[in-house]
Formats: sequence, structure tokens, C-alpha cells
Amino acid sequence: MANFTALNIEPDEHTDDEVDNTKEIQIEDALKLYQAALKLHSQGPSLYAQAAEAYTALFQSEIFKYPESQTEFHRIEKHPELEYTEAVLGLELAAASADGAPSTLPQILYLSYKNHGQFILDCVKSRLKHEPLPKSQLDYQVKAAIDNFALALASDESDADAWRRAARIGSMLGSRRIARYCLEAAVENDDDPTIAEVEPPSLEEGFAGEQLKEQLEVLSDETALSHPVMAPYLRKIMPKFLAKHMDPYPFLPNTIKSLGTDSPASEGPEITESRFVINVDDRTWTAIGDKLCESYISPHGLSGTGIVIRLPAEVAQSTENDNSQHAEPRDQIMKDVGTTESPVAESNEAAIATPVTTKSDDLPVEIVTTTTTVPLADENPRTSILPTRKRSQSAAGIRSTPEEENGTQKRSKRIRNRDNTGDASIDPTSQLTEQLKSFVRADNDVFAFVDGILKKLGVDDLGSLQDLQTAMEKTQPTERAEIVANTAIRDLRDILRTWDDAKASTFVNGNAADILGSSAGSANAGLAAFLEHSKTGPLKVSSIPLFADAEGLSAFVAKVETEWMPLQDVIYEWTCAVLTTYRQKLWPETLKVAIVRIISFADADIFGRLQLEIARIRMNGGDTGPLEELAQTLFELHIDIYSRITNPSSAVSYETRTMTKDRLDRWADFTADVIRSRECTTNDELSLRYLWASVFYATMAENVSREHKVLCWSDLQALLRESDWPAIELQNNAVMPEITIEAAEREVSRLTTMDFFFNLFQTDRSDPLAIIETLEPVLDPESACQPIEADENDVPASSDPGDSTPAALRDMWKFLKTGSTSLRLFLWQRLREAYFSIGYNTKVFSCHLKSIEIIVGDLRTEDYVDSADEPRRHKLLMWLKALDDLLVKSLTIALNDAATCFEIVDERHIKTTCAAIAQLNRVLHSAAIFDDEIRVGITQLPQTPAYAPNGSFHSFINKLREMQVRTWALQYTMVKEAMSQNRELFLTPDNDLADFLALVHYSLGMRKCCKASNKIFLKMMKVEMIRLKHVERWEDYLGQVLYDLYGIRLGVGTYLLEEHGCPTETLDRRTVLNIAEQVIQLANGMTMKDLLKHELRPAIERMQTAVGPAKSTPQMLHNLRNYTEYLKTSIRPIDMFRAWKGQVQVDSLPVITPESPLADKGWYFLLGMIALTKFRSQKRLGPGAQTDDMRVGATFMRLQLQFSADHWETWYRLAQCFDYELEEEVMWSADKINNHRPDLVRLQRSSIHCYVMALSTSVRTADSTFATAEKLSEMYHEFGMRIYASSREPFGMEAFWVDEFEKHMSGASGMYKKPLHDELSRYKAWMYAAKLFKESLRERPNFWMNHYMLGKCYWKMYCKVDDEWDERAKAKKPSIDEIIHAFVNAIKTVPKPKDNRQDPILEPHYKLASVVHKLVMSKAMTPQAGADLLQQQPYSIRKGEVMQVTDQEYWESYILEVLRLLRNADKQHWQHRMIARVASIIYEENDPTFITAKAAAHEFRESIFTKTMHIQVWKPDAERPGRHCVYMERYVRYITRIFLYTGEKASMEALCKRVRKKSSEFHRFSQVWAECCSTYLKLIRSVAKVPAGMDEIFKTVPGDEFTHFSDRLTAWIADPRMQHPALEALREAVELKKLNSNAMKPTPIDDLINDAWAVLYTQVAKTLPGPDLSSLQAAQLDGAAEAPPPAARALGPMSLNNLVMDMNGTQIPVPVTYAGSEPSRARKVGISRREVLRRSELAVNRPPDPPRAIAPASSRPRVSEQPSPTMVLGSNVESGQRGKSSTPKVEIPARSAEGERERNDEESERGSLHDSADDESDLSDVPDMDDVDSSSIFPGLMRREGQGSSTANENDGENEHEHEQEGEGDGDGEGRGEEGSSPAAKE
Repeated sequence: MANFTALNIEPDEHTDDEVDNTKEIQIEDALKLYQAALKLHSQGPSLYAQAAEAYTALFQSEIFKYPESQTEFHRIEKHPELEYTEAVLGLELAAASADGAPSTLPQILYLSYKNHGQFILDCVKSRLKHEPLPKSQLDYQVKAAIDNFALALASDESDADAWRRAARIGSMLGSRRIARYCLEAAVENDDDPTIAEVEPPSLEEGFAGEQLKEQLEVLSDETALSHPVMAPYLRKIMPKFLAKHMDPYPFLPNTIKSLGTDSPASEGPEITESRFVINVDDRTWTAIGDKLCESYISPHGLSGTGIVIRLPAEVAQSTENDNSQHAEPRDQIMKDVGTTESPVAESNEAAIATPVTTKSDDLPVEIVTTTTTVPLADENPRTSILPTRKRSQSAAGIRSTPEEENGTQKRSKRIRNRDNTGDASIDPTSQLTEQLKSFVRADNDVFAFVDGILKKLGVDDLGSLQDLQTAMEKTQPTERAEIVANTAIRDLRDILRTWDDAKASTFVNGNAADILGSSAGSANAGLAAFLEHSKTGPLKVSSIPLFADAEGLSAFVAKVETEWMPLQDVIYEWTCAVLTTYRQKLWPETLKVAIVRIISFADADIFGRLQLEIARIRMNGGDTGPLEELAQTLFELHIDIYSRITNPSSAVSYETRTMTKDRLDRWADFTADVIRSRECTTNDELSLRYLWASVFYATMAENVSREHKVLCWSDLQALLRESDWPAIELQNNAVMPEITIEAAEREVSRLTTMDFFFNLFQTDRSDPLAIIETLEPVLDPESACQPIEADENDVPASSDPGDSTPAALRDMWKFLKTGSTSLRLFLWQRLREAYFSIGYNTKVFSCHLKSIEIIVGDLRTEDYVDSADEPRRHKLLMWLKALDDLLVKSLTIALNDAATCFEIVDERHIKTTCAAIAQLNRVLHSAAIFDDEIRVGITQLPQTPAYAPNGSFHSFINKLREMQVRTWALQYTMVKEAMSQNRELFLTPDNDLADFLALVHYSLGMRKCCKASNKIFLKMMKVEMIRLKHVERWEDYLGQVLYDLYGIRLGVGTYLLEEHGCPTETLDRRTVLNIAEQVIQLANGMTMKDLLKHELRPAIERMQTAVGPAKSTPQMLHNLRNYTEYLKTSIRPIDMFRAWKGQVQVDSLPVITPESPLADKGWYFLLGMIALTKFRSQKRLGPGAQTDDMRVGATFMRLQLQFSADHWETWYRLAQCFDYELEEEVMWSADKINNHRPDLVRLQRSSIHCYVMALSTSVRTADSTFATAEKLSEMYHEFGMRIYASSREPFGMEAFWVDEFEKHMSGASGMYKKPLHDELSRYKAWMYAAKLFKESLRERPNFWMNHYMLGKCYWKMYCKVDDEWDERAKAKKPSIDEIIHAFVNAIKTVPKPKDNRQDPILEPHYKLASVVHKLVMSKAMTPQAGADLLQQQPYSIRKGEVMQVTDQEYWESYILEVLRLLRNADKQHWQHRMIARVASIIYEENDPTFITAKAAAHEFRESIFTKTMHIQVWKPDAERPGRHCVYMERYVRYITRIFLYTGEKASMEALCKRVRKKSSEFHRFSQVWAECCSTYLKLIRSVAKVPAGMDEIFKTVPGDEFTHFSDRLTAWIADPRMQHPALEALREAVELKKLNSNAMKPTPIDDLINDAWAVLYTQVAKTLPGPDLSSLQAAQLDGAAEAPPPAARALGPMSLNNLVMDMNGTQIPVPVTYAGSEPSRARKVGISRREVLRRSELAVNRPPDPPRAIAPASSRPRVSEQPSPTMVLGSNVESGQRGKSSTPKVEIPARSAEGERERNDEESERGSLHDSADDESDLSDVPDMDDVDSSSIFPGLMRREGQGSSTANENDGENEHEHEQEGEGDGDGEGRGEEGSSPAAKE
């Protein structure tokens, strides 16, 4: 095949180089190789070999040889000379832009290297499952993997997962630097962390951050940890289910997990197989002891094998200190010596801990000044922004480099951050201090105020906040008083800082009943407690240092390894080494447990070895002093062990106790031998220790008598006093921690008082009186006599001969004073139980308070202060647990039984309790301060489970908050009682108490603590503030409380409400009843408009919801029934006048219900006013649901009246409700006015009755305040408006009618009915209203409406005085001056417009002009006087110049000019009455002229009536409701009369249409419409010249003739081009009848229709061309004679015979009856009115025929341009001729409403669808003509349409026949039906 080249393509000059080696193809090939390798890699180890080959092929592809594929480091490695030049940048730019490398290249490079590195590690993992790899091979593989990850990261440094994998490999290789670098790169992001704290955007970054945090914690890099990037990881803890996936390669070792190495270096000699190696986890004496004990009791038994101890690698001293134990002290010895195990550290990671047995400054809770975020339970985290080591470019102010723009590789985030050297210093201290200011300020106020009150009582224990803060800041105070007062405060602070699970267990598991001693169930429980708590003294702090758990350990281990020591020898050496520190060092609890286990399990070996060593040394003459002290130490330790396991609360088994007792006896004998045989001076320290231990040992036996014990201790006490030896402290011994004279004295006192306590505890609990009589004198010496203030050096049981107090009782007092706190608590609880059993609640309360005093007092005793740190903190936790229980019980009694609980609490008791509670408040407030530091970010909590959001720390801090709330509440109850007992000290106790509550509430609320303890403080404060109702600014105190409790806002007061985080409760009824009076006062203190917008309104609504609906009682129902009946009665004029004297009342009963207090305070009236004001404030644009508020208001007003009818304002507001309801009924529509007038009358009467009651009640009960006077003035005005409105249209005095209220009377003529009373005349109504307006003017003289309405009343009285029959009333006819004066005053007081945008009020101006005009026209005033008066007004013409008006004619022009000036001032055309007044002046109906009528119409047409007769009558603001429809009626009737006079038929037609559409806007619409219709009909007759009575001609016309000519006339009317005056009249009359729709009787309209038809019948119908009636009848008869017989009639396809067939298709013949088979009846002469009306309406309403299809030209007749009468009316002759040639005519009988009538009908051609046109069925649908050709569906259509107008006549006949069948219509003339339409119409 020949080659060819297209002409339009130029050949390439380089044809030889057409090989396609572009980068796109190479990249695509590499991508395929990558996908193949990845697929093999993903299929598992079985295909790893093929995957390796695939990766090799991938990396041999061309894309890895590109210059841009090489990293910067590789290029520099190949070209070192470019390292310090800028050529590298040029190389990078060239490589990046060469040939336009596709964007997928970096992605392929990145994915290839990353997945290849992962593939290497997957291969390693697969091999490790089968066999271990040598370290060299493992290192080689992971180095290859990290190289691949490095290359991947060079392509995309934003992959956090790749950074994590690289970091993990670095950890395996032992490189901390690589691991840290990679993790830091993973957690960095583009956001600036110094601006805002950034959460990790992905899980991979979260893992990286958590791993980085662990590594930094190992390195103790606090600076790095303080960076804001690390804040989310310090604040939150990784869940366990995620933490297990944190290590991407758990199969690889991690050599940098701790600071130590994996395997310790071998420093000792080579270990042979004959030595037994003991590996110890920690480098501590305790760990060695635990391992030695475990080896000793192991099941392998003992052997003589030498022991070698292997310790972990030695680390820095700080690490050893950090690893010190911080477990909570647990008395494990009391549980079981045989099973006691030492705690083992869970992790070898470094942790920050504080030794619990010394006062160390190294606290785990770190005080920081960097960014910290602390999650709290009640608020969001807060973050302070500080500069850190890493800064972003934006923070440094450095302009970002255009790396992204020039196409170079983007630098890593770490490098970019490293280049930013900008610095922005923000002082964190000032920020944090600023956040704390609000808390400090609130606390200062509380402490200062409460301390001031307490100091008045002589209590100064609370102090100031500054003192408390100073005490918390101190760590090692030196002043004794400060130590005693504030040690507990610092202890609680330290507890919070070193919180752990052990402390949580102590506090949570502690039982308050056990602590207080009230849960003992056995009979000797009290005695056991007495014996236990009186044996030992306090654990005092010592100056001896803490035991160094790692000191000398290396030498000991080396000694063990150097010498061949079996296990027994190692244990002995370890025991000797440790016990030498018995007196010099303070042992940790774990070490003591290890010692106890060693000396218990290895007792035989130790005992034997010590015996041998002492004997050997004595034989050699050596010094046995150390061994003697060792023996004494072991003796004391065994005493300690046995004493503690025999404690009543110990759970040690009997077997263990027996074995321990044997060991103790053995050591007692041995020690006695050693001490007796030693050579020393008498009464040295060792001898005193032995004597003390011997006495202790001797008195431990059960069979020793008490007298012997007393003698032993007494002798020992005397011996100690003689020796004058200083106190010997044995801090490592729990049962005898000191050897002093005081301790011996306590033992003697215990033994001497044992009988008393034994008898006390053995007392039967069923006899509380015996317990009370026994314990009361002991515990409360004040009840017996004054206690002896004995000195510590006093001789016990010394009695004063002059004192009658028994010596034994005084010994009890002394013993209890120096005895155990727990014992005293137990005794008080025993006394409390006794009082509780007899129901003496007051004493129970006192016992609780005494217990609180004892516990708080114990926190300041030397026993507590001088004890060790950890036991002291443990004790504080237990006391807090007990105090929590006591506070709950005490506060419950103080609040619930406040009336009686303080009956026996005297002033001394109150002072001591107030002092104790104040001290407790100081302690608890230290926790609040610590909590504040956490909240603002000063203190950073450790990331431990205990400090987690759901950890035990938050539970404990919440408990402390609850205790603080209860403490403040109890303090308040005590202060309140103290004020009542010391009234002379407090001038304003109620204000002081209110301020106490408010200040404490504010302090607690800021910390969101109000909700603590079940909101007890809030509830107490609510009750107290309800009691303190008379306190000034009551709402300030209670407003915040109500918001915290119930979420309601009073919205008043000086201070804004704050959010205290309290969950709201449902408002209860009791609270509402208590605060209702104050809330009502607050509501009454503001206007109702302000109240609607105020926060107080929702609070009132919620209060009403809490109260609920009032339950009706018989009394309430009686009152309601009376009020309802009263409102239905007629209006008595005498009652209206008696109301001025307060003599009108309604019978009512007093009501007593739970809601009566609310009603008495006006609660329901307030609710009604709120609803009513809400209704009034809404802008009503139409009828709707706004009336619901008004009806709700009326309901509340009625409810208020049911309780009391003597509140005048309630009657007044209820009257307003009726007024507003009446206004709503008549404002939007005149339907109620025209059709439901009884409802309006009822509302008017109800309103007037309420006004009468309000007036009468106000005379009796209204006060004389200015506010009441103003309300009364408003009531007078509205009452007057109601009277005046009811007297005027549209109400028309119907409310005062008495036709319905009649009574039966008997007289001389028999029984008759008489009204109950006389009606109030219209004149008297105006007079009464005028009096009301004058009364209203007394308080509001400047209210223009009062003057205005007063003038209107005077004017009506002046005009209608002749209608009044009462002469006395007529005598009060107002004068013209009074009328004029009232309107002039209204003009003077009317408000002036504030600016041009505001419309002026023109009503008084217009009314004055109108009244003056009427006075001038009635000649009651001269025109000149009228003009002078009007010229003095503001709206005077010609600027008020003097006008000369001499006659009536000039007056009219003057007044018209005045009115037009007022109209011009009405820019918005609201004032329609001025227009009507001008028109009435121009056009006088008594003397009408055409010009004046047109002028008047022109005035109306300018604004009221438009050209289209649209009616625009606006409602001015001062217009009364309901008057709008009256003016509409007046104006329409007025303009109707003008149109009738001027003959404006078109305008009248438009007016009728407008009026008919607005039937609901006219007063008396039926009359208005009748007048409009009659006027319009008159105009139609006059214009069309249709005389009345023309329809009389039809009485003599035959029916056939009428039908014939009516058909012609109908066809003529159908042509729209036909015109005739009568025809227009007919059409207008028919349209008017449609418009009427039976609104009025249609007789006048029907008359006009019949007359118009008669005119057309006589003038037009008979002149129309057409066949003669006689010839038409003859043609019909001839056609009938020539007709074929019925059987020969052709049947069409749609005939009944064709349609009726059997199942086989056989036609079933059907008999047919043809018309004309019967002779026709004679017709009557004359046509009825209804028939004429029907034909005339049918002719007018008949729609025109639709356009027909055009027939062929051959079949169409020619017509001229102007249709001839033949074409217009049709040719009956032609139709008849064509009918004869086709089918014979058949007469079908038809029945009309008047009888039978004949009709001609032609049938369609055979086979056409038109055969049964009159019987068309709905079963067949005509297809859409748009889709189908009409000629194909109707084959005969064109031919039939070509028949001309004959078809139209035939169709008309069909339609006429159809209407005859339907019967006579209703006269509406709605046209033809669907079935009667022609086929063309169907088409």
C-alpha cells in the first residue's frame, strides 16, 4: 500500500529521533512497577520474595535517575564544593523546571520509598516469628528501612505516619536524637502554636504527640513539655483502646524507654554455676529485703549455696530520689504478718514523687508560668499564650519566603520554625493574676465581713484572706503559733497536690460511723476503743532524717558477692545493716513491712545467729554494745508487732497471734539476759528503753491485775522523773513512739479510770437515761461544776477539800482532757444516741456541734501538729470524712428544726462552735484557692489516672466544695442565733444577715459551687430572704438565688445576674406564695409597657404556671354567677348617678382558699394587666389570634373579682377588656354591626356596668396618691367615651334600651307589662359623658381629647335639647360659649408635630370650623363673629388677618377656604370628613343644581372616590371604632344621590360593583345596596328609554309566536355587532342581577329585564327577516306526511339497536316509538313573566358560537362585507329545503315547565357520530385535536359546516330543547350546559 502525506501537514525535519522517551511514559511505567510490587507486598509473606524482586525492578527504573529525584544531601555528597555556594539553588531550580516534570513524580518517589521501608520491616517481623535475628542483622535491616523513610520524607515531609515510623526505628537503634527529631516533626503544624492551642488534627499526630510526651518525661525536659504544642497531650490522656496501637512496630526492641540501659554492665567477678543470683528490680534496701524474704519462704527450700545480688544500673542521684516510694501508709502488720508483701513498682520509668515521711519541697503538682490547659468539671479550658522556644514566622514578624511561588522544594516545618528568631514577650504572671482578681476580691469581702461579725462575738479564728494565703505559701514555718494554726491548711494543700489512689481509698472507704465510734455493735466495742486509743500516744514528727533507701547499698552487695554467704547469712547481715538505723533514721512504711516480714519468717535464724555473736564477742572480750542495742531493738519491734496484731480491729488469725506471742516471749527472755549481764551505768538510755519495754510487756498479759499495772507504770514514772533523762523517741515503733514521763502518766490515768469506763461501756443501751446520767457530767463539766484548770505537772487525782466534786469525776475530766480525740468522739456519739432514743433533738444537735468542735480542735493540738507528715495527712482525710457526716446532720437539724434546736445552746456554746466552724472554713478554703489556681491555669495537674476528669481527685474536690457550702451554711445559722441572743451588739441584724448570705453566695457562685450539696445554701438563702422581706434592696439579695434555683430573672436590682452553673429546678407553689408580694411590688413599680419587655414578665408567668389554675369553690361560683347576671342586666340610669356616691354594689361572699393570699395581693389582677397590656401593645393589622391575650386578661380580672369585688381598678380593667372586644368586633368588618347586633349590645352593657362598678368602688376604696388619681382620670375619660360611643351610630343607644327587660304589672285594666325602669335618653347620656370628661380634666387638664369630647357632648346636647322630655335636664343646656371654649381648649392642648414628618392632629380644628359653620348657618352666630373666631386659631387663612364676612354667601366661600386649608395640612389624606363637609356646603340637596352637584362629586372624586369608583376612606387615629362603616354608608348614599341627579350611569355602575364587593364595610349595607341598585336601575331606564310595564304585551301573545320571534331575537342578540338601547339596558340589567346575587329582592331588576325584552320584541324581533310563521308550520306538516314508515328508518352505527347485542354478536331488535304518533294538544295564549325572564336571560347569557372550519369554496355561499339580515339571523327556508333532501323531519315531544312544546330536529347523516348528539355518553372521550387530524375523525364535519347558518339554528333548537327539559332557571342566566353544546363546540 502506497504511503501518502497530507497536504496540510508539514513534515518533521528530525525524523530520526522519533523514539518516545518522554518522562510521562517513564513515570507511567514506574507506576505500573510500583503497583505490581505493592500488590505482591500486600499478599503476605508467601510472596515476599517476588515482592522484593518487584521493588528492585522499581528502583532500577529511569525516574530514580532524574536529577530532581535526588535529595539535596545526595547532591552535596556527590559535589561537596557546592555545599556553601548558591549553585545548589540553581541546580534545584534547573532540576525542578527541566522538561516540565509531571506532578506525579514526587508522589511516586514518596510512595515507593515509604512502602519499601515498610516492606523491609514486614520481612523482619515475618522472620522474627520463626527465629530470632542476631543484633547485627536486625540493625542492618532497620537501618535500610530508616534510609527509605528518610528518602520518602524528603519528598513529602508532612506525613506524620512516616515520621512516627522513623522515630520508632531510631528508638530501636538507641538514638534519642533521631527519635525526638522525628516525633517533633510529626506533631508540628503550620498553625502558630503560640497564638492558640492547636488540637492534633489526626490520630497519627496524636500518637506522635503522646510518644513525644513520654520521651520528654523520661528526659525530664520540662521546657519542651511547656511548649503549647504539647498542651493537648498533657491535658488529655490517650484511651487504652487507642494506646495499644500507638507503637507501630511492637516487635522491635526499644532501648530508650528509660534512662538506663537494657542490660547492666558486669562489674563483679565472673559468676559460676555454684552461686545463686537474686535479681533485684530496684536499687533499694526494701527491694532487697523483699527478695530475700521471697527466697527464704520459696518452696525450693534453703541451701548453703552462696548468694549474689544483682542490682539495676546505678543512675543519677536525682533519679534515685524520684523513685522513692510514695504509697499511702497502710497498717499491713495488723492484717497478717505471714501474708504481708511489699509493694512493687509497676514501671521502671522515672516519675515525679514526693517522700511521704518528710516535708519535701519537691511536689508532683508543678507550679508553672507557661501555657497550661486544665480540664475542669464546670468550665471550659482556659489558655494563656506565652512565647516558647519554637516560634512561627507570623509570630516573629518575618515575611514568609516565596518558596511556594518559585517552585523550589518547601523547607520542613522544623527548619522554618528554627529560622524564626522573633520574640514577643508576654508576662504570664500578670495575666494569671488578673484572672484571679475576681476570686480574691470576693473572698476578701467574705472574710472581712464574717470576721467582723465573729469578732463582735469574741471569736477571731477566721482571720483574713491575706493571712490564709500567706499560710498556704509557707512550707517550713518556724513560729509555733503559726504552725499550730495553719498546719491543717497546708496539709490539705499537700494532699491535693500529691493526690493518688491510696488517698482516694482512704477517703472513700472511710466510714464516718466507724471514725466517730457510733457504729459499734458489740457490748465491749466502746471499751475496746478506750483501750486501743489510750495505749499509744501521738505520732510526733522527729528531727531525725528520712531513711536513705539506696545509701550503702553497693557496699553491701559487694560484700555479699565477695564473701561466700548463704541466704541465712545475707538475711542476718541485711537485718543488722537496717536495724542500726532504728534510732537515727525514719523508716518508710514499705521498709518497715519488709523488716517485719524478715524478722518474722527468719526469726529462728536471726535469734540463733545473734545469740552466737553475743556469746562469741563476750568470750573474746569484745564490745557487745551494738549487739545489745540490736537485741533491744528486736524486742521492741516484736512488742510492736504483737500489740498491733492483738488490736480489736486486727484481722490476724489466732495461729499467727500465737506464733507471734511465742517469738515475743523468747525475745523478752533473751533481752532480759543481755541487759542484765551488760556492764553500764544505771539509768542510761538502753536501760530506760528496756524498762519501758519490760513494763509494756508485763502489762500486756491478760491475767495481770489492774493494780499491778498501775504500780508498774507509777514506779516507771517515778524512775523517769528521778533520772531526769530527756525524752527518748522511737519513731519507728508504733505502740511506744516515745519514752517520757507524760506517756507514763497517761498509762497510769488510763488504768485508774478503767473501772469507770468499763462500767460505762457495759451500760445497757436500752436505758438511755442511765447513759445520760453517767456521761453528761463527764463530757460536759459545765453541767456539774466548773472543771479544774489543771497544769500538766499537777498530780493526778488531787482534790481540793473545798470542792464537792468527786475525785473520780475530776480524774475523768483530766483523762479526757489529755486523752485521745477518738475516745471523746466515741463518748459524745454514745451520748447523742441516748438523747436521740428519747427524742431530745436539741441535745442531739448540741452533740453534733461538740463533735465538730472536738475534731477541729484536734487539728490544732500538738499531737496532730507534731506527728509525721503522712500519718497526719491520713488523719486529716479521716477527720474530713467524719466532719462531712457531722455537717450534714447538724445542718439538717439547724434548718429543719430551727425553732427548737437552739434552746439549750448558750452563748459559750455558740462561741466555741463559731470558732470551730471558722477554723474549718479556713481549712476548706485552702482547697478553694487551690481549685482557683487550677481553674485559671497557675497549677498544672499531673497526667495520672487519679487526676483524670473522671478520676478520684475531682470526686474529692467536689466533696470539699460540698463541705465548704455546708460549713458556710452552718456558720450562718450559728451567727443568726448569736445575733438573737446578743441584740445589743448588732444594730441592724437583718441587714447583716442578708449581707452575710449575699457575700458568701457571690463567692461560691463564682466557683460554680452553688449547686453543691443539693443546693442547700441556695435553699437556705431563699428561705431566709423570704423571711427578711423588709430588707432594703431585697431583690438584689434574692434575684441571683431565684435564678440559680429556678432560672427565673427578676430583672431588677443593682447587680447583673451571673451564670453559676446550677441546674434549674421546677418552681414550686410554696416559693411562689412566699415571694409573690415582693414580685407584685416590683411589677407595680414599673409601667406595664416596660414590664412586657422586662425579664420580670417571664418570671411572673412561670410563677403562675407553678401556682396552677385556681380551684373554684362554692363561694367563688356564687360570686361569679352574681357578676355574670349583673353584667346581663339593663343599664339603670339611677345606678349610674348613684355610682358617684359609691352606692352601687354587687352581692358577693368572702372567699378563703389557698390562692386567697395571692388574690389579696392583687396577683390575678397583675396577670390580667400583663395580658391586657400585651394585647394593647400589639399592632393589629387585621382580625386574628391577638384577641387571645385580651380574653386571657378578662379571665384573670374575673378571677380576681371572684375573690374580692372591692378593687376598683379590676372593674375598670375588665371594662376595658369588654371595650377592646367590642372594638375588635366592629373595627375590621361591619358584619357584627349589620347581622349580630345583640352581641354588640351585650358587650356594651357589660362594659358600662363594669365602669359603673369601678366608679362606685373607687369612691369607697381608692387612695389619694397621684398614681391613683391619674388612673381615675383615665377611667373617667374611657367611661365617657363608652357612653358617647354607645349613643352614636352605629350603636345607636341600643345598649340603653329596656325593651327586653319588662316586669308584669297588675292594674285596673288587668295584667300588663312595664319596663323595669326608664331608659337613659340620648341627651342625658351626653350629659353624663360630659360630667365624666370634666372629672377627667381635673387631673389631666392638658389632655386634648377630654376638651374635644367635652365640646362634642356639649354640641350634641345643644342641638338635641328639644328631644329631651326632662325639664331639669333641659335646664342644663350648654351655652355656645361653653361649646366654643371646649374646642378652643382642645386646640390649645393638642400636641404639636415634633417635625415635618409627623402629621398634625386636625380633629379639634375641623370640629371647631364645622360647629362654627353650623352656628352661622343656623344664625346662632353672626358670620363676622364666626370668622373672627376662626381667624384666631392656628390654621387660619391668610395668616390670621382680619376678614370681613358680612353675609351668608361670602361666609360659604370663607368657610370653604378654611376647610381647604385644613385639607392641605392633611398631607396623608386621613381626614375624610373635611371633604364631605366641603361637598355638603357646595351642594345643597334642598336646592340642587347641576353645577353644584358636579362640583360636589368632584370633591369626592379627588380623594374618597377614584375614577374607577374605588372607595378610599381612611381611619384617623382619633376616630372611634365602628364609625368607619357609618361614614362609608353616608358617603356612598350621598354620592348616589348626586349621580342620580347628574345622570352618571357609568359611574353608578362602577360604584355598584365596588359597593357589592365591600359588603362588610358599610353600616346598614342592605339599605345602601338597595339604594344603589334602585338608582342604577333608574339611570338605566332613563338612558335606554325603557318605559315601565312594557311586559304587559306578552299576555296576549301565543306561545308559538313568542318562541318563533324569541328565537330570531336570540340569534340577533348573539351577534356582538348588533346595537340597541334596549339591548344595552337588558344586558346591564342581567349583569346587575348577577351582581346582586339575592342581596336584595330582584323584582325591580326583573321588571327592567322584562320591559327591555318587550321593547326588543316589539321594535326588533318582528322586523327581522325570516319565514312566515304559517308557512313554517305547513312545511313541518308536509314533511310529516311524506315521511317513510317507522320501520324503514335508517339506523346509524350509534343507534340503540346496534349497541344492544347478545354475546354472540347477534343483534337484538328493540321496539322504537317515534314522536308525532300522537296528536298535539292546543296551546294556551299568553306568556308568563318567568318565561319571558328565562328567554331574555338565556339570550343575553348565551356564549357566542366557537369558530367553525372553513368549507370548500364550491359549497360556500358568497356574502358581502356587511352581513345581511339573512346571514345574521339565518335562513329557515334553506334549512328546511336541505332538510327535505336529506332526512324527513321528526317531531320529538319535549316537556317544559309550563307544558309540552314541539321542536324541530334534524338528524345527522348515516354513519356519523352526530346521530346521537343529544345522548352523548361520558364513557367515550374526544381525542386531542392538536394531535389528530379533525377530518380523519369527523368525516362529515366539513360537509356539515358547509351547510351554513342552518346548523346554527338547529343547534339553537337543541339548546332550547335542553333548557326546556331542565326546567326554569333561577334567573341568573349562567348559559348552556355541556350536554347541550354543539358538536363544533365539543370539538
